[in-house]
Amino acid sequence: MKKIAQTTMGLALLAAQTTAMAETEIYKGLFVSGVIDAGYAQTTHTGKNADATNSGAVNSILGVSNLGLRGEKDFGDGLTGFFNLQVGFLPTTGKLSDPDTVFSRNAYVGLRHEQLGSVSFGRQWVFNDDWLVGSVFKGGYNSGTVFKFSEFDAISDIYSNSVKYVSPVFGRGFQAGVMYADKLDDSAPDDASSLSNIGTKYANGPVFLAATLLREKGSTGGSYQLMTLGGSYRFDPVKLRLGFATNDIEPGVYRSIGTYASDSKAHVSSLGIDYSITSKLLLSYDNLVRKNTTTDQRATVNRLLAVYDWRPEVSFLVNLAWINNSANSTQTLVGDAPVTGGHSQRSIATGVRVTF
Repeated sequence: MKKIAQTTMGLALLAAQTTAMAETEIYKGLFVSGVIDAGYAQTTHTGKNADATNSGAVNSILGVSNLGLRGEKDFGDGLTGFFNLQVGFLPTTGKLSDPDTVFSRNAYVGLRHEQLGSVSFGRQWVFNDDWLVGSVFKGGYNSGTVFKFSEFDAISDIYSNSVKYVSPVFGRGFQAGVMYADKLDDSAPDDASSLSNIGTKYANGPVFLAATLLREKGSTGGSYQLMTLGGSYRFDPVKLRLGFATNDIEPGVYRSIGTYASDSKAHVSSLGIDYSITSKLLLSYDNLVRKNTTTDQRATVNRLLAVYDWRPEVSFLVNLAWINNSANSTQTLVGDAPVTGGHSQRSIATGVRVTF
């Protein structure tokens, strides 16, 4: 995620508590970084019959652990070359987070001009993730996030074979971008799938606003369209976050959300509150309401998160989330969907997040 320059001490403290990633310059313009995120979790009502309780070590309470290498080279006349490589891994097993991809979290190279913006090529995140995950929607993979809903995975997704343009900041805090990727399914011969994504954001002082539009063409035909909106406002020591996303899915096979045999439309709303009790302790509450209007399914998630920054590089996490489904809804916080709908699920996770 991009970091927005903040103008108040309260915003700086909040950014440090939620998105900080340390990095070390090992040579002029060459940086290494890392994140380790793991802990212990207990989740109720898991399995096909939603009658089991799972406990044990977990990865990625707030985000995937990774090791990164990035570089920048000033070519003069306002032109800078850059690259970014990140390896995702699972600290509980030592395995790659994506067994098929070494640089699963980022792998791109590009050029940036002070007045013209940047162009990059490779494996890159969509603007939904760049600008809305973290700032509006809380992240994490064992904690009740918006992109765990089956129709909304692309709110936080990464695509290979992509080209991405991001404008410089103009006006009083506006920025825009466009992204395109093709050949999304390497296993499919003559794959015709593609992705297009546009977005704009505004960041000025305590105000942040963003809007994105994503369209994915399936490998067997059909299209998946996703519109995401969000904003936040900070008034010390509180930050309010509001988000909304809606989609329209045609039958097809998609890189981001899998296979859909019939038409589907859904929307989700998000309300979040962050409260900085001290410079070290942040409490957050999130409420997500998802409704599939085609099947009349409804699921509601409530989430409480506490982050304590024991040291600048070490944070302790406690996350409690619970989901309630309507009679025909089978959404889950973690794990596969049960055979029948209407189940609730609760997950509590405690862990540590180390950056270096």
